Amino acid sequence: MSKELTPAQHDEIKALLLARRNELQGQMQQNRENLSPPTADEGGMVQRNVAREVDQALTDIDTADLARIERALEALADGSYGHCDECGCAIPFERLKIEPQTQHCVACKSRWEQTRAHH
Repeated sequence: MSKELTPAQHDEIKALLLARRNELQGQMQQNRENLSPPTADEGGMVQRNVAREVDQALTDIDTADLARIERALEALADGSYGHCDECGCAIPFERLKIEPQTQHCVACKSRWEQTRAHH
């Protein structure tokens, strides 16, 4: 277990991650149901196609988020949780509570977002 987290904090983070994973899996199931082939009703065809694209994009985002959650749960189990992948510093518990699947401290995440915004 990470030396920065108390046992209570560890359990709280794990509960947050598991709850978020369940929520995402429910959303993904709903999105998959929405992705079922459209009926022959021509009037709503374009609208349904747009909705299908949105649902597919959301499913892709959820899949990536789910992978981060699984990675965080593994890190919790092996004791490497709570450190920035970029600089290695300990991520503050308050940040972990807000975004328990995060892999970066605020400074590195901000730098990453600024780099992406410029491209």
